[in-house]
Amino acid sequence: MKRLLPLLLLMSACTPHLQAPSVAMPDRYIYSVPSAEPLPDGGWWLIFEDELLDSLQRRALAQNRDLQVALSRIREAHHTISTARASLLPALGVEFEAESARQPLTGTTNEFLLSPTVAWQTPLLGWGYPTQQARAEYMASEWAYRATMLTLTHSVATTYFTLIEANEQLAISRQSLRLREQSLALIDSMVRYGFSSGMDREQARSMVSEAAANVEQYTMLLSRAQLSLSTLLGEVPQAVADKLYTLPTLPRGVPTNLPSELLTHRPDLMEAHYNVEAAAAKVGIARSARFPSLSLTGQGGLFGKDVKDVFTEGDWAWSLTGSIAQPLFAFGRRKRSEQIAREEYRQAALQYEQAVLQALEEVERALLSVATLRREAEHYARYVEQNERIASLQQALYERGMSNYLDVISTQQTWYASQLQYVEILMQQYQAVADLVLA
Repeated sequence: MKRLLPLLLLMSACTPHLQAPSVAMPDRYIYSVPSAEPLPDGGWWLIFEDELLDSLQRRALAQNRDLQVALSRIREAHHTISTARASLLPALGVEFEAESARQPLTGTTNEFLLSPTVAWQTPLLGWGYPTQQARAEYMASEWAYRATMLTLTHSVATTYFTLIEANEQLAISRQSLRLREQSLALIDSMVRYGFSSGMDREQARSMVSEAAANVEQYTMLLSRAQLSLSTLLGEVPQAVADKLYTLPTLPRGVPTNLPSELLTHRPDLMEAHYNVEAAAAKVGIARSARFPSLSLTGQGGLFGKDVKDVFTEGDWAWSLTGSIAQPLFAFGRRKRSEQIAREEYRQAALQYEQAVLQALEEVERALLSVATLRREAEHYARYVEQNERIASLQQALYERGMSNYLDVISTQQTWYASQLQYVEILMQQYQAVADLVLA
């Protein structure tokens, strides 16, 4: 045991002592929503029960270039593990030499040499750190791929919701344009018979122009959403499809994990976790460079005066050289390399802790939005109905000569704006549910 003590002390000195990242996790979230069953198999977006959304997601997963890049990085990291393991093994080679010389006394002489070579150099301590770093980077790339996939499906869903929102708002604008054109035709008739003034007609025309401009605005927003969706799907830009977009089913409850489960379920946190492990392995590599390394070099050969003699009657010779090298003085280069690696580890650990705090905030924000927007939408639906009744009553009063047209304009604008706002609040609910799944 006493003989092993120096080796154990040396191994302990080679092992870097690092402070692991730590974040105090709450027992529960501040805000809550009705609980639901776990996410369905096949994709989280299936909670919306929308076949078109499901089709779009599957096209994006099959064709998106960013996702393919992330998958390529996984394969690259896997090859890096093999490279790191191979660096721990000897390098084998073979050399063939031919030499011809002429001397006055001996004449021409030929010599041929077939020489296998073996070379192996490895640190005596910490030889496993390169493989640990490569394995951690591989796992980080694996979780980065999952994070990219989740972000992609979230972007497809939110862009799809934006497409529906613009389509709904475009339909409201077109309906408003038709109603205002009808109102303008009525006022034209009233002006001809002296029941209304030219001022009312000009105000009605301005309302028609405003509604026509809004139609163009929401047509542009709809086209932009379609262009964004095409890019996410990995397809060339496409025009807006001539189809009826319907609102998906809004789930009553959303499955959420406990705060303690967030660390192992969220891909970006797991990626950050393995980045910390890779940084720790880099510290080990830098520290082991300050300790002895082992070098073995072997060489053998078959000698002959003719090529065929090398393989039949060649004389065999070999040599083996072993050495242990201990770095002594390099002007602080190795020490500074270890200090740099330690600072990189500290940065990775702090980034992980910040990512955890950011994730907790995002979950709380999403939970708050889901709970608040649901109630807000219920109140706003009644607000839209009330504005519609007010606008209808005001229009009837004007047609009977009991109100001026400015009041009609005001009530119609309020009703029109409330419809657009209600659609926006509805789509914010879908966005909040998608954000909660992403968080």
